Amino acid sequence: MHGSTTAAAAAGPKRRARRPRVVGNRPGARWAVPGLARAGRQARVGPPGSLRGVTLAGRGNPDHREYSASSSIHVPADARRNLVVVPGRGTWRFPRGRRRGAPRARARRTRGTAPVTIRGKVVALLSAIALVPAAITIAFDARLLESLGSDLTRRNAGAMAAQALTTMRRITAEYADTLDRESRRVERLLRLQAREAERALFERRHTDTPGAVHFDDAFDDGDGVLQLTRDLPRTRLPVSWQHPSFHLAPGTDRAAVRPQADALATMAGFLRDARDPADPLLRWHYVALDSGLSLTYPGHGGTPDAFDPRERPWYGAHRERSAGPVWYRPHYDASTGALLINVTMPLHDADGNFAGVTGIDIDLSSTFELLELPPHLRAGSELMHVAALEPPLVAAPRVVVLARQHGGTLDSDWQTLPELQTFDLGDRTATAALRSALLERDEGQFEVSRDGQESFVLFRRYGATPTAVVMSVPVASATQAAREAERYAAQTTRQHVRTLIAIVVIVTIAVIVIALYAARHLTRPIEELDAAVERLAAGDLGARVAITTRDELAALGHAFNTMAPRLKAHARVEESLALAREVQQHLLPPAPPTLPGFDIDGITRYSEQTGGDYFDYFELDGDRCPTTAVVVADVAGHGIAPALLMATTRALLHGGRGRGFAPGELLGYVNRELADDIRRGQFVTLFLLAIDSASGALEWASAGHDAALVFRAADGRVEELSGGDIPLGIDPDWQYAGAAGVALAPGDLVLLGTDGVWEAVGESGERFGKARLREFVAARAHYGARALCAALEEALVAFRGARAQHDDVTIVAIKRLGGSEPAGPAG
Repeated sequence: MHGSTTAAAAAGPKRRARRPRVVGNRPGARWAVPGLARAGRQARVGPPGSLRGVTLAGRGNPDHREYSASSSIHVPADARRNLVVVPGRGTWRFPRGRRRGAPRARARRTRGTAPVTIRGKVVALLSAIALVPAAITIAFDARLLESLGSDLTRRNAGAMAAQALTTMRRITAEYADTLDRESRRVERLLRLQAREAERALFERRHTDTPGAVHFDDAFDDGDGVLQLTRDLPRTRLPVSWQHPSFHLAPGTDRAAVRPQADALATMAGFLRDARDPADPLLRWHYVALDSGLSLTYPGHGGTPDAFDPRERPWYGAHRERSAGPVWYRPHYDASTGALLINVTMPLHDADGNFAGVTGIDIDLSSTFELLELPPHLRAGSELMHVAALEPPLVAAPRVVVLARQHGGTLDSDWQTLPELQTFDLGDRTATAALRSALLERDEGQFEVSRDGQESFVLFRRYGATPTAVVMSVPVASATQAAREAERYAAQTTRQHVRTLIAIVVIVTIAVIVIALYAARHLTRPIEELDAAVERLAAGDLGARVAITTRDELAALGHAFNTMAPRLKAHARVEESLALAREVQQHLLPPAPPTLPGFDIDGITRYSEQTGGDYFDYFELDGDRCPTTAVVVADVAGHGIAPALLMATTRALLHGGRGRGFAPGELLGYVNRELADDIRRGQFVTLFLLAIDSASGALEWASAGHDAALVFRAADGRVEELSGGDIPLGIDPDWQYAGAAGVALAPGDLVLLGTDGVWEAVGESGERFGKARLREFVAARAHYGARALCAALEEALVAFRGARAQHDDVTIVAIKRLGGSEPAGPAG
């Protein structure tokens, strides 16, 4: 190709060439460009979309030449001629006479007017009339409304948070005041109850009528005398509003305490008068004596047999010291499991000696309905009743949760926990601070992070015990209205923007309609070009257009007029490549040899249409014992030239196989024939392996090729069959040495390949490598030859991933079979 171009340059007239002759249009293809033929010089086109790495050759005036391109071309340092590039109407000139190694010159604009583009005409018109003002208006209004929403949120969030805290403090304060007021009422009732119990026990008059005595087992047995009902609030335990029940602590003699029971039974009238059955606050009235007898009103069963009030902390405290009403920490009722808080006071006989304790249990859950958050604070809120416990009630100080409710409304039930749980806010520092505050002051507030969101936590103690109600409300709930205002502002902004966009669309459509009428003359070249494209698609390679506009359409028409000859040339090149590939495929062995006791197979996959890899099988004839030769070769480079060299190498191998050569001698013969015919820089690496089917002995020679791998079935070892000779075609006098002394045992495997196997590159840039190849084949050494080649090919495809194959791949596997092992696929 270069020779013909040079001859044309020498014989042709010295005239300016306006267009390049297209020889190929793929990366690396050759383009005929004037003035650079004889030196074989090259130029590169820079920006994307241009032709990269093309080889330039041409003819004509040696001073300067022109050809059309889409961007500037950089001339290498050894180009001593001017090159003028004409993109569209403009022309750039490269200075002449640059020395080798000099900095690359910049293109200099010499003539031509600025191109007027269709895009510039249409887009400038539409932008000026509709899009630019509308975009400014939309951006300004959207920014204004966003600023308004943010300002509203900042202004309202702080006020709403403060209001939420005020509401929380008011609710907890009202709850604590209510409990304090009720506690004073209960204390007054307890004093009357204690006075009535002491009068019944120690000041009984003969006129007093003994009451009916019913022990708790009578309630459990359902004695018909008792009138049981289930209308005790918050429990389904059957009770009697007419009679109290009596319980005997373990070890108490019923007969011995019967007089005390008769005396206490006279309190039934007082208890009925003092208690309203509809009162949900009061749960139990009780009297516990030192003798082990205890009274409970309203009467009920279900008391555990082991229950002994004398073992309760409040009973022991009154035994040690005489005092008035004392409140104790909340606890769970032994009969119903309800959450109760009790107040007790001691009983004394006529001599002032301690005789027992009387008390009232308050149903703490009946007060929960007083705690109700406003609707806007309920989302994510939590209400808790907690108690601070200290020794001797517990081993170490701790704050426990007695009951909790999520949502802060009567619609969600309170959860009274079956056992005490340690209070925890999810933040160690905040939890410790609140525990300390519960013991030191009556109320307080914190701001903590709970479950990833900031929350207000407020507590308020009530009663005489360190018991408190804790209220947790997320800050987001407190500032919900502010966030809704922000969302409203954002929604208004979006609606406003949509309205403006609709207006812009309408205006743009109107402008486009007007522009269509005004720019009809601009579409005529396009219609002409479209018709020419249809003729070209129908097979008319002589289709041409005549476009005289001064915009991209003119350049496009020029490109179209040069496209048909290029397509024709490209089709010829593709046809030639396809034929070359077909011929090369026929040079590869159609099937593996039939060698008794051996399983042999191989594959070749080219990275392009043709390649330089080659494998073959043939018999080595002559004076030596006939053996089967397996050849794997790799010609440097890709494309047609390596394919032709591969065919030449194959022909020389087949020509020398019947001359009685040993493997090394055969390589020397091929090398001598090749060295004088191939150009400098070309060479062939080759590995020849001769197999004696009877003994399994191997003899080989290597011309610069990578070593073959031998996998031993007996012990899993991997050996290499290597050689130290140079590739073919470099030195015609080189003497190639053969090697021997290795034999294959049944199950052993030999793998030959080209560097396209271990130099395959994955998506991460890592190479497949020989270490990975050894591991892969060692794990599949039990495969047959065909199955092993196919599996290795699949592994290479998976390893490359999205990367293209950049080198030819050849794999040949040779396996010696056992006595009963069949040849063919395995695994």
